[in-house]
Amino acid sequence: MCAMLLPEPKKAVFGEGTTGRFVGLNLITAKIASPSFDAKEIAEMKLWNYQDLAVRVDEADSLLIDIELSDALPAADGQIDRPELYEKQGFSLRVGSSGVEIAFAHRDGYVNALSTLKQLLVKHDEGGYTLQDADILDWPSIERRSVSNTFAWYAGYGRIGFDMQLWGYDEWIEYLNICSDLKINQFNMCMYGYWPFQFDEYPETMLQGYKMKVWNEESRNWIEIAYTHPNISDEFLSRLFAYGHKLGIDFFAYIGLNSYNGGYPSIYKDKRMVLPKDGKFVNDFDTLCLSRPENIAYLKAAVRRVVQLGFDGIDFEESEESYWFCNCAACAETFMKNRTPAEAKHKANFWLLNTLYTEIKDENPDCVVGVRAWREPPLEKDLAYLEDCKRSIPEDIVLFWAPGLYVSDDEFPKWVDVFGKERIWARDTEANAVASTMGRLMRIFKTNVIRADEETNHQYIEKDIDMHIDSVKHGVKGINGYMFEWYGYFLNLYSHAYYGWGSTKDHETFYRYSVEAVFGAELANDILYVLRRMLTIHESQFNIFPTEFPFLRNKVKAEDIPVIQEAIKEWPELGARIRRIKEAIRGDERLKVYVKHFDKIENSHERNRVIYDLALASISYDLAVTPEDKRTFLREMDRLNELDFDLVKRMYFDVNPVDETGMPSCMYPYHELKRVIHNELDPDNRNDRQVFLGVEAFGWLWL
Repeated sequence: MCAMLLPEPKKAVFGEGTTGRFVGLNLITAKIASPSFDAKEIAEMKLWNYQDLAVRVDEADSLLIDIELSDALPAADGQIDRPELYEKQGFSLRVGSSGVEIAFAHRDGYVNALSTLKQLLVKHDEGGYTLQDADILDWPSIERRSVSNTFAWYAGYGRIGFDMQLWGYDEWIEYLNICSDLKINQFNMCMYGYWPFQFDEYPETMLQGYKMKVWNEESRNWIEIAYTHPNISDEFLSRLFAYGHKLGIDFFAYIGLNSYNGGYPSIYKDKRMVLPKDGKFVNDFDTLCLSRPENIAYLKAAVRRVVQLGFDGIDFEESEESYWFCNCAACAETFMKNRTPAEAKHKANFWLLNTLYTEIKDENPDCVVGVRAWREPPLEKDLAYLEDCKRSIPEDIVLFWAPGLYVSDDEFPKWVDVFGKERIWARDTEANAVASTMGRLMRIFKTNVIRADEETNHQYIEKDIDMHIDSVKHGVKGINGYMFEWYGYFLNLYSHAYYGWGSTKDHETFYRYSVEAVFGAELANDILYVLRRMLTIHESQFNIFPTEFPFLRNKVKAEDIPVIQEAIKEWPELGARIRRIKEAIRGDERLKVYVKHFDKIENSHERNRVIYDLALASISYDLAVTPEDKRTFLREMDRLNELDFDLVKRMYFDVNPVDETGMPSCMYPYHELKRVIHNELDPDNRNDRQVFLGVEAFGWLWL
């Protein structure tokens, strides 16, 4: 019987036998010629969810299984397609009746071998474990397998509480251990907005003492609190880096090139870019004028501080505006003179990138610098454009974005050819990032979305997988998977790990295989049933809702009624399966880490039932003829909107608009829907201050 390993090894043969029962590991280290790491410490770290397994070194015992370690890998033969990655991160793992042999050339290979060994453990009826006979030779197809996580994403601009940015050290360690077990080896810590670290030079830009109202379910009222990021309350980032580095995980700071930097442009509104007098842009809150010396001094100090924290690299994200539109006299002279607006944009951003690059390298020459840039339309670039971009940046800057969505299959190879495959570290695999904008509703598959084929945005897990496969095909340096929301979205993480390693199953086979590998066959049936069949309608999809939401543009209409009614009919079955899953994993020592995921999935499921009725009421309102009927359906929508929000605020911490920028923003549609309904019901007391659907909506209004 073949073990279900995630990700799948390149070469594996499984036997029918097993080892004897054991209650611990005995690491035999005689064949490690020059130890450069503590094998016992790493083994204990990797057994984070097997605390009942002891680890000893060179202590033979009948209740310990011998694991012979060797730092001499078997010779790479012609069947190993990436010998350099085999050397850096590959391993040999043999399990027989008498024990285990692990060979590796470097620490990372040892860590990867232990990640695989864990998955071969089988609980024994008398206590302890056995291992299935196996002969495995494995290595990755991609060197850098990163995930981008929210450390402080749009903090103070859109919301505070993406799930990860509320975590302390223990929660980050749990997540990191899960990622390490899946052979992820880089964390990109996303920091847009107020800084989640100590910054004494500009303390006003720190995410501390941030006033916000949270729901108090005990007395059913709103209370004001002063929120401080956990890493400022009790600094843990340095400990997280130290822990992750031992497991071969690097840490990059993912920040804006000239956007959302530490809340500075929100605090000092006079230092922002100067908009044209006749401009209709709403994003005048995130970008600084580059002609003001104090702004440049701040940006330099900020990136130096980020490097000082110990990050291994920095990834700058260039905003997606099509052209430079700071209209102060100095910027017009420096950047706009004799240039088109698009050319001026690149002139300004290239200058800033090169300026900050110098600061970074002066602080730490080994700090890697990356950029996510050149995403403005048209997405299909000509070669002259790409060659100019290449010439305009230092030759060791790597790319954290290359196209794959919305473009032909011919576009990505152009970027590989121009920049070289070693400089391509990521593509636009943003299915999870898009889902994170949806106010804690679930969106993984196309099947979750009503009339998905008619949508202009197709960032679902299926597209992420296609881009990962293509990245492996072209042999680029790295892949990146966005993980802006973790709870409920474990399948996204599995896809980044599975296809980034180089596994090749088709979509449908992978979904089943990965979930069964983690949860077992019986639970996999229920989990996939729930995730695939949950129909999600975003509250912005009602015709009465005016605010632009780029990721779901379809509005519900009469032709959707049968689909909604079918979802209502199936809703009880989904709920029963969710409860069954939760009961099973809550009692499992290793699966209980997923309870929070299904708490979120259950909350989304409960909201869906209310939103289905909201959608039907919305359609009825659209079709109503008389003012009386319209008011009836408006009142019904108002009632259901409150029920929906009641489920939200009981579950989540951060649910109200943020307006310090001057532009109210909230990723929950409740507030804007309430505003427009009340304007219709009470036109004499209109509220015309629009609540935008999060900062992502602003971004798309730039284009």
